Amino acid sequence: MDQLTLLEHFIESEINLLVKLRMGNGMDEKEYENMKRSFSLLIEQWSDKDSIPQDAVQSVMEVCGELYNFSRNYSGEESERIRDAAANISTLRQKGLACDQISDKAKEKVMSSLMEQIEKGGGFFEKLQQGKGLDEEQFEEILEELTTIDDKIFFWDTMPKPLVRILISLYEMDLFVYKYEDEFQDQVEADKIYDAYERFFDLIVG
Repeated sequence: MDQLTLLEHFIESEINLLVKLRMGNGMDEKEYENMKRSFSLLIEQWSDKDSIPQDAVQSVMEVCGELYNFSRNYSGEESERIRDAAANISTLRQKGLACDQISDKAKEKVMSSLMEQIEKGGGFFEKLQQGKGLDEEQFEEILEELTTIDDKIFFWDTMPKPLVRILISLYEMDLFVYKYEDEFQDQVEADKIYDAYERFFDLIVG
C-alpha cells in the first residue's frame, strides 16, 4: 500500500478513535488496531529516511498525548486499556523517529538554534522529567526561536525527525502537569508548566 493511502487510513482511524473516546464511548479496539497497523506500515516506509511528510506531523505529534489525556476521563480497566494503547503507539513512534541525521543542510541550519536552546543547561525536557521544574528563561528562548522559524518549517514538504521529536515533546508538556501534581505535589510548578504549554499550543496549533 502506498504511503499516501496508509497516511489517510492512519489519520482516519486516529480521528475515529479519539472522537469515540471524547464522546465517552470507551476504547474502540477495531479502530485502535486499524490505526496501529497503518502506523506500523508507515514506520516501515520511513525507516530509511531522516524526515517524515509534513501531512503526517500533526497526527504523529498529538496521538499519544491525546490518548493519555482521555485515559484520565475513564477509570479502572478502561483507563488502563487506553494508557496501554498510548504506550504502544509511543513505542512505535520512538522507533520510527529514531534518527539524528539531517541530510538537508538548509533545514539543519534553520533548526540549529532551536536545537541548541533545547539542549543547553542539561536539556530543557530532561530537567522537567527530573523534577527541577520549568526553566522559564529557557522556555522563553525556545518559544522565541520557534516563533522565528515557524513560517519556514510549516511550509516544508517533509520535516526532519529530530524536529518532529522536539515538537512532540513540546506538545506533550501538559503531561508534566500531572507529574508535578501527582508525583511531586507541586501545584505552583504544575501551573507554570501548563501556562507554558498553552503558549506553545497557541503558536503551533492556533
